[in-house]
Amino acid sequence: MKAFLKRIVGGRKGYDIGLYIGREHLNVVQLRPGPAGPAVRAVSSITLGADLQQVRADPRLLRRLLKQAFRRQPFSGRRVVTCLPNDLVKILLLTYPALPGVPDADSVVRELRGRVPGGLEGMVVDYLPVRQDNPSRPKEAIVAMADRDHVVAYLEMLNSAGLTVAALDIVPAALARLMSRMGSQDPAAAQNLMLVNFGSRTSYLTVVRGRGLMLDRPIEFGDERLLARLKTTLGMPDPAARQLLLGTGFLPAEPRGSQNHDLKEVLRPEFAALTAEVNKTLVYTASRTHGRTIDRMYVTGSVARYPGIERLLKEQFSVPIQILDPFSLLPHRLADTRVAELRPLSGIAAATGLALRGVPKTWPTST
Repeated sequence: MKAFLKRIVGGRKGYDIGLYIGREHLNVVQLRPGPAGPAVRAVSSITLGADLQQVRADPRLLRRLLKQAFRRQPFSGRRVVTCLPNDLVKILLLTYPALPGVPDADSVVRELRGRVPGGLEGMVVDYLPVRQDNPSRPKEAIVAMADRDHVVAYLEMLNSAGLTVAALDIVPAALARLMSRMGSQDPAAAQNLMLVNFGSRTSYLTVVRGRGLMLDRPIEFGDERLLARLKTTLGMPDPAARQLLLGTGFLPAEPRGSQNHDLKEVLRPEFAALTAEVNKTLVYTASRTHGRTIDRMYVTGSVARYPGIERLLKEQFSVPIQILDPFSLLPHRLADTRVAELRPLSGIAAATGLALRGVPKTWPTST
C-alpha cells in the first residue's frame, strides 16, 4: 500500500517548468513522473499580444501572461528552465586542438579569444562537446556566447515576474534533448537524427547522434522567402499568400494543374536551395560517422505548419521524415481539440526540450 500511495503522490509532482518565449507565443510545459517515464502534467501556449521587446522590457506584462498560462492547466511551482532569446545569444561550431594535459574548457576559451573581435571580456560562454568518433581528429564543440549584462537583465526580468530560474539553456540543446528522447524509442542504437527548425528568415539544421549534439548551423531559408517568391511570381500579397500556405499548403490537388500544383512548382527553386543545404549536412554527417548518414529527419517551425510539407520533403530526401511532435512521444491527457489549439508545435517543442532537462535520465518502471 505504501508503494502504491507513493506512486500516486509522486505522479502528481511536476518537474521544473520549461519556458520558451517566442516571437508570437509564450510556451510553458511541465512534465511529471510516470510509470514508464516522463508524462505531460501541464502545457500552455499564450499569444503575446505585444511585441517581444515589450514583453522583455515589462515584467508586469510577463507576469500577466504567465498568470494566464498557469491558470489554464495544473502547473505546480514556479521553477523554470528557460533560454535566452535568439537575438541575445550567438551560437557557433568551434574546432579546437586536443592538447595533452589541457582541459577542454581552457582549449575552447583559448581558441575563442583568437576568433572573437574584442575578446571575451563581459561575455558569458558555455559549450557542448560534439560527439567524437575519431580521436585523431581535432575536437569540436557547440559554443554559446552572450553579453553578461543581457544575461543578468533577462534573469532579473524573470525573477521580477515571480519565477525562479533553475537553469539557463540554449534552444539547440533543448531540441536535441527532445530528439534524442524520440530517437531512443527505436531499438537501433546511436541513431543519427537531423532537425530542420524553420524560421522566418533563417532556419537551423541540427544533427544529434545518440544523446550527443553533433552540429547546429544556420541556413538562409524561411517562410519569408516563400512569401516573397509568391509575391514576385504570382503577384500575390503577403496576407493572401500566407493564407494559401496555411490553408492548403502542398496537399495533393485534383485535377492536376490546379492552384495547389502550381504553388508547388512556383516554390520549387526555394526548396531546391533547402535541399542543397540539407545534402551538404548529410555529407558532413557521413564524413564524421564512418559513412553513416541520417536515420531520420524531423521538421519544426514556421514552414512545418503548412499542410502537405512532409510529403513534399519526402520527395526531396530518401530518409524518413516527420513533424517534431512532443505529444507523439510523451503520455498526456489532452483532448485532440486541445492539442490542435497548441499548434504551431515549434514553441511547444522547445519548451518540452527545456522541461526535459530536469528529468532524470533513468526512472523506475511499473511492476
